[in-house]
Amino acid sequence: MNTPELPSTTLAPAQYTSPDVFAREAEGRLRREWTCFARADQLAEPGDCVAFDLLGEPLVAVRGDDRVLRVLSRVCRHRYMPLLEPGCGRVRSLQCPYHRWSYGLDGRLLGAPDMQRTPGFERKQIALPSLPVELWHGFVFTTLDPNAKPLAERLAALSDRIAPWQIAELRTLEPLVFEHDWNWKIMVENFIESYHHQGPHLASLQAIAPASGTWAEDVDGPFIALHNPSKDGAALPSLFPTRPKLSDAQRGEFLVVAVFPHLLFSLQPDGMFWYRLEPYAVDRFRLSIHPCLPAEGADDPDRAQRVGLLRDYVDAIHREDIGACTGVQRGVHARLAQAGPLSHLEKPIAQFHRWLAS
Repeated sequence: MNTPELPSTTLAPAQYTSPDVFAREAEGRLRREWTCFARADQLAEPGDCVAFDLLGEPLVAVRGDDRVLRVLSRVCRHRYMPLLEPGCGRVRSLQCPYHRWSYGLDGRLLGAPDMQRTPGFERKQIALPSLPVELWHGFVFTTLDPNAKPLAERLAALSDRIAPWQIAELRTLEPLVFEHDWNWKIMVENFIESYHHQGPHLASLQAIAPASGTWAEDVDGPFIALHNPSKDGAALPSLFPTRPKLSDAQRGEFLVVAVFPHLLFSLQPDGMFWYRLEPYAVDRFRLSIHPCLPAEGADDPDRAQRVGLLRDYVDAIHREDIGACTGVQRGVHARLAQAGPLSHLEKPIAQFHRWLAS
């Protein structure tokens, strides 16, 4: 099969500003693709749950008493009240705060006060709707499309690339959370290219991994892999135990990965940063940046201090990106704005645009 040629220019400004474009994206790609919303270690024990909204659809992922992981609607079957607010926690059941209907961790209706006189009411016939679930390297995915093709087979080539980092074994820490007023694609494009290291990150990332040394793999699938070698090829500095199966070359780079539409993560020798995007308007999304670290050394007395340093560093890097992405969002609204050429260092953006157009 011939690989389609990569685009050579940016998207037109309207692709970032038009509510109609966002509505088409939401009904097409965003609702039909697999979306990552959690890590498996956040849902490790019975009752562990993550409540979230997927393009306005209130959902909850919960580990059942049978240890099966399910994604359920969190809208009560009675009068449409959401059972939980978004967030993480642990529950014994799912109970509606409106009329106290309660559901088991498998979605079955357990109790419905004062419904015994309702003609035709059968508790056993009522349950919360469920969605498909797929696990991939510790990431938990779901989709609103019941006919979606399995994800893992589409990511087989990427699985081979990232296997040495053993990311399924990492522990997920509390995220840094931001609300941004840009189009979601601006965030994805910024994350997957290192050309801008010499701009907003001149005093930070450029000193570690110069833009000119970065390179992207040739792929034809719903993902990209961007290599960011260190300046001199030496091992990158680490605050935590490095992954034991990495080669010398892998210890001397960080690998930026995107699984479209918007699973973003960066692999370092000692862990990973996972960016969770939740778009809900053409120019609005929530971003959660989760550090994911090895379990080894979790009891070290100075670990909390090192985690604090790591979080401060990630926050500082992202705040450098905020200025750039905010500027791009202003620019695409300009009446004289028009598409421009892409650099060879922006090959991942061209791959992303090819996927959008496919």
